[in-house]
Amino acid sequence: MLIVVAIIAILIAIAIPTFASSLNKARVATDEANIRSGYAEVMTEVLLGNFDVEDVSGSTATYYLQKDGSVSTDNTADNLYKCQGAPSSDVEIAGQTVTKWSKNSTVTYNYENGKVVINKTA
Repeated sequence: MLIVVAIIAILIAIAIPTFASSLNKARVATDEANIRSGYAEVMTEVLLGNFDVEDVSGSTATYYLQKDGSVSTDNTADNLYKCQGAPSSDVEIAGQTVTKWSKNSTVTYNYENGKVVINKTA
């Protein structure tokens, strides 16, 4: 009976880190999809002329990824999307390298030199 309990304990010790790693990978994949979706929305709106590429001071306008997946200039903390995972390395999204982020990071977009740039905040 002790041998069976020991084998089960070993299997559990192996399974828990594997499960946690898989869960983080799923969260990172969700974050990537949301960031990519926000990028596409900003690019579409800029190309259609619906978003201003400059704010009233003449500097580059910043757009924030919202909880509902939309993008807005509203940076109210309650409305911002917070990343759920933490990738182990930088991630390629929409043709640009996004430096790895930590859990609860927020995502911003800027239009610079004819290109939408993805940024994240700690």
